[in-house]
Amino acid sequence: MVGAEVFALVVVLASLAAKAFVALSLGLDGDEAYYALWSAYLSPGYLDHPPAVAVMTALGRLIGSDTLLGVRLLPFVAGIAVLAALYRTGRLLLPGRSAAALAVAWYCLSLQGAVNFVATPDAPSTLFWTLSLWAAAEAVIRSRPTWSLAVGLFAGAGLASKYTNAWFGIGLVVFLLGTPEGRRQFARWQLWAGGLVALLIFAPVLWWNYQHDWQSFLFQGARVVSFEEEFGRLVSEFVISQAVAMGPVLLLFALLAIGAFFLGYGKRAGSRLALPVLTTLPLLAYFLIHALHARVEVNWLQPVAPALALLGAAFVCLLPTRPFGRWIVAVASALQLVSGLALIGFAYVQAAYYPLDLSYADRTRMLRGWDKLAAEVRQLADEAGAQVIWTEGNYRLTGELFFYGQAAGDSRPVRDIAPHPRYDFLPPQTRYPSASPALLVASVKSPAAAADLPPRPEFSSNRLVTVLKRDEGAGRGEEYYAVLAVSGPTGALPRAD
Repeated sequence: MVGAEVFALVVVLASLAAKAFVALSLGLDGDEAYYALWSAYLSPGYLDHPPAVAVMTALGRLIGSDTLLGVRLLPFVAGIAVLAALYRTGRLLLPGRSAAALAVAWYCLSLQGAVNFVATPDAPSTLFWTLSLWAAAEAVIRSRPTWSLAVGLFAGAGLASKYTNAWFGIGLVVFLLGTPEGRRQFARWQLWAGGLVALLIFAPVLWWNYQHDWQSFLFQGARVVSFEEEFGRLVSEFVISQAVAMGPVLLLFALLAIGAFFLGYGKRAGSRLALPVLTTLPLLAYFLIHALHARVEVNWLQPVAPALALLGAAFVCLLPTRPFGRWIVAVASALQLVSGLALIGFAYVQAAYYPLDLSYADRTRMLRGWDKLAAEVRQLADEAGAQVIWTEGNYRLTGELFFYGQAAGDSRPVRDIAPHPRYDFLPPQTRYPSASPALLVASVKSPAAAADLPPRPEFSSNRLVTVLKRDEGAGRGEEYYAVLAVSGPTGALPRAD
C-alpha cells in the first residue's frame, strides 16, 4: 500500500523537524542535567541506573560540547535508529509494507515517540530493546542464526541502559520455550554464544554492584515492594496515562492484537506475531501488577512503545480486507493522527511557550528557568570569590548548576554536601573539596524561611547572601533557593572514603 508508506514518510519527516526544534529550544530537565554530570565521571555503574545514558551523553558532549545539542544529540539519533529498526522488524514479521509503515507512523504520533530525544536512560533502553527485537526476528524468521550474536549484543547493551530491559530477556526465553521456531534455536550454538555476549556486556555493571553492596539493584528493587496507595487504586491512572502516552488508538489495537493472538488471530501471519507479543507481554504484566500497589511512571513503558506500535498496526492490517478492513486502517490512522497531533502539539507548545498555568500538573515546568538561576548563582559566586558551589540534597539542582556552569566555561566544582551514595561515582579526592570561600545553595519554601536557616556546621562562617527564585514562566514559579556565603571548613564537612 503506497499510501501507507507516503503517510509514514510525511509523519516521520514532520516529527523529526518538530523534535529537532523542541530539543534545541527547551532547557534541560533536572534528570538530564544530572546525567550530564554522570557523563563527566564515567563509571561502570551508578546508584540510579546502569551507565549507558552517561556514555551516550559523554559522546554527545564530545561532539557538540556542553550545549543542548551535545546532551541530546545521541538520544535524537537513537530515535532515528529506532524508526529504522521498527520498520525493518515490521517487514520481517508482517506481510506487505503497509503494516511496517503504519507502525512507524503510529509510533511517531505517540507522546512516547515524541519525547524520545530526552537524554534519560529511556533513550538507550528503547533503542536496544527495539534493536534486540529486530535482531531476533532476523535470527528466527530468516533462519540466520548468526543474528543471535547481535541479539546478545543489543540485549546486553539494553541491560546496561536500564534494568527494565531484563523483561525483554525474560520474554525472549518465553518465546524460545513456547514456540516451535524458538525451540529449534536451542540446537544452534549462536544462541548460547549470544547469551554469553549479553552477560559479558552486562558484567561490568554486575561487578560494580558487587563492589558497592548491590546498592543499585537494591535502590531500584525497593520499588517492587513499595506501597503508595490503597491496593488497586492506581490501576485506572496507569491505564489512562498510557493511553495518553501511546495514543488511545495505538494502545487499544495493540492490546487487541495481544489478546487475539492467544485466540488464534496470529495464524494468518504464521507464528511471527509470537515474537513481539511474547517479548512485550512480561513487562506489561509486571507493570499492571505494580500498579496495584504503587504508581507506574509514564516513561517506564517507553522501551516497548515501538513494539506496541508494531502490534497495533499488525492488528488492523491483518483484518480481512472485505468488507471494512481497509476502512478500519484508514479510520484508525486518522484517529491516531488527530490524537497524536493534539497531544504532541499541546505538550510541545506548553513546554516552549507555557500558555496555561497548570501548576504542579505541568511536567514541562521542570525545563524552565534553570539557565537564569545558574547564571545568577555564578554571578554571586564571582562576587564572593567562591571556589566551590555546594548544594544540599537536590540532585536536579546539582546537575543544572553543573551543566550551565560548564556551558559558560566555569570550571568551579558543583557538589552536593549531603553524603548520599548517588555520588559515589565522583573521585574521592574531589568529592568534598575543602577550598574556601564557597557558596551553598539550598532549597527553601519561601524567602522568609531563609532567615530561619540554622548555621551550617560544616563551616565556621555562614552568611545569608540572598534568596533566588527559579522562574518557571510568566512569573509562576514557586521554587526558592537560599544562597549562603560559607568559609572555614570544619570537621563536620564530610570526607569521602
